[in-house]
Amino acid sequence: MIPKELGKPLTLPCQSSRIRFGPEGVLFAAGHDGSVLRWDVTGKEPKPLPTVKLHNGWATALAFHPKKPLAISADSHGALIAWDRTADTPTPVWSQPKAHDGWLRATVVHDDRVVSLGRDGFVRGWNLDDGKPLRELSLGVDIFSLAVAPDGKSFVVGDLFGNIHVIEWDKWKVLSKYEVKELHLLDRIQDVGGVRALAFKPDGRSLFVAGSVPKSGGFVQGFPLMVELEWPSGKRLTQWKGAADNEGFIHDLLWLDEGFLAGVTSGQPGQGRLFVWKPGDAKPLFESTKLPNCHSLARHGKLLAHSATNANSSGNGKVKGKDGDYPANSSPIQLWTMA
Repeated sequence: MIPKELGKPLTLPCQSSRIRFGPEGVLFAAGHDGSVLRWDVTGKEPKPLPTVKLHNGWATALAFHPKKPLAISADSHGALIAWDRTADTPTPVWSQPKAHDGWLRATVVHDDRVVSLGRDGFVRGWNLDDGKPLRELSLGVDIFSLAVAPDGKSFVVGDLFGNIHVIEWDKWKVLSKYEVKELHLLDRIQDVGGVRALAFKPDGRSLFVAGSVPKSGGFVQGFPLMVELEWPSGKRLTQWKGAADNEGFIHDLLWLDEGFLAGVTSGQPGQGRLFVWKPGDAKPLFESTKLPNCHSLARHGKLLAHSATNANSSGNGKVKGKDGDYPANSSPIQLWTMA
């Protein structure tokens, strides 16, 4: 399962920490300028579509209704907005401006509900049609990642301390909790790490939990780590740990055909990669470091996309542009074929 590059990376006017494909094959990118950018990639060449501008904070998460033309986007101010993903200039179908107190990290659509979680430690459920609140559960800790179990009876949430909370879908209560303690470090007075990505195996027999084994706080250094847990027992099965502490976190995971798992890492400036790994192997089957500082993955059929941050990042304030200013960072998106 070796991906093949499709042309030059797409260029963005801003950074993006999350990309996703809609059911129709349109690629969406959540922008740090509050926009959602779109491309039709079903033809020979990617075609830019009108940009959606509905958020005031950084756009941070995306989800889609599989049958209705509805997109759900979230932002760093805690807003959750539903809109028509097929419209050139969409207006909100519904909006929850304060769905969470501050940073909204993840959202997913399942059946007739939207589930969201934020830095405030709450997991909340919303009616998909009108956005009315349905359920909420406080875990009392910073939470990062979210995935629905293949049988649809529960979902899992990953927190800062390396815990995975299994939550019953109907009664909205915690059924059990697993631990991958290596994904957290208390460095002096700073907690670093967290479960940054979760992915169920397509057959529903295991759950992959990913993040970093932190070596230090502050300017965080760490080894990427991915652990497979038997589902639903939580028994440890396989794992893969990166060899270098500058690789940082695994930020996103998704399944490819034939039992391969793709992921992206980002750590120290200029580091990070796209990788493809077969569970149980000692090292990835494929790695690409052409675009460093990778943050997100998306797949539609045989198309794979991954986003990064420009290699000459000016985030450290040292890279001056030709006009004397410090240019803003951007997030190139590379398309791949898995045919």
